[in-house]
Amino acid sequence: MPNVTRLRLKSTTEDDVMVDFLAEIAFLYRQNMQKFECFVEGYLPQLHDAEKLKHVDMSLANWEFIPGQSIYPSSLRYLRMRAVNVQFDWNVFSSAIHPHNACFDQLRSLTLYGDIREYSKRMFNEEITLALAFPALEFLAIRYIRLAPRHIKSIMLGPLNQLDFSGYSSDALRFIKHKHTHLKKLTLNFERGLEHDDAKFVTNSNAIFSNTSKIAKVGCNIIWGSVWFDFSNIHWKYVTHLGVHANFELYDLLNAVRGMTGLTSLVISMVHLGESNLGRAVKRVEEEKGTRSARVPCKVKTVTLDYGNGYHN
Repeated sequence: MPNVTRLRLKSTTEDDVMVDFLAEIAFLYRQNMQKFECFVEGYLPQLHDAEKLKHVDMSLANWEFIPGQSIYPSSLRYLRMRAVNVQFDWNVFSSAIHPHNACFDQLRSLTLYGDIREYSKRMFNEEITLALAFPALEFLAIRYIRLAPRHIKSIMLGPLNQLDFSGYSSDALRFIKHKHTHLKKLTLNFERGLEHDDAKFVTNSNAIFSNTSKIAKVGCNIIWGSVWFDFSNIHWKYVTHLGVHANFELYDLLNAVRGMTGLTSLVISMVHLGESNLGRAVKRVEEEKGTRSARVPCKVKTVTLDYGNGYHN
């Protein structure tokens, strides 16, 4: 099979013989390889000279860096890493020629998925010394991962036009406080399991969304549990797409929406709605549909009500 350019390795066992066999297969095809997918726990191949490699999707579950394990970064256009450990230091993308930096010259899309349990307990790895550069990055999806400040700065200096973030509001703010001239689409997902300080969340989210006036599409999703903050304290004027997938006071949400003058789409997943809440909400809807709504600019064209089904991404 001399013409193999795509290789997918998957194993649910940690059998050393099998892992060694998969390593040999990857090594044999590395120089013509363009797409590589690897879901083998504790394993990463030697692809330091795979100069045609453009697409990598891999799991880092139970993986520890071993000198010699490396991936050539300069040709990559798409990179997705799952189960990224907080101690991940990016050294797998370094080389003997460039031991102190890794430049992803052609990378357009980067996706990083971590573990929410680990993310909620630890900060980023402060011992990372490798300098990273993303001069062509256009899309970043980051879920339950903290990046070092200098790496965030490197990403935001590039032509990034789409950011999809899940995690703490304080971490999201670290991205948005940087100049984001090229950013056209921003999606932020906040979860009750992470945010415990109501006042801090309100302060952070207001700071984020007050700085998004030049972004065409700004999405915010509040996910699961009970809404833990007072809607009357939020000022999300530039949010264009809002999803609330939690227990909440619908009346208060509709009041808050009136101040979101950029909102075009509203998705509500109501886990529970009592009779008193329903009555107040219906009254508010009637008011919004009547003459009072004419005083407040409203761009909402799409409303989705998903009663009792919770959150669907």
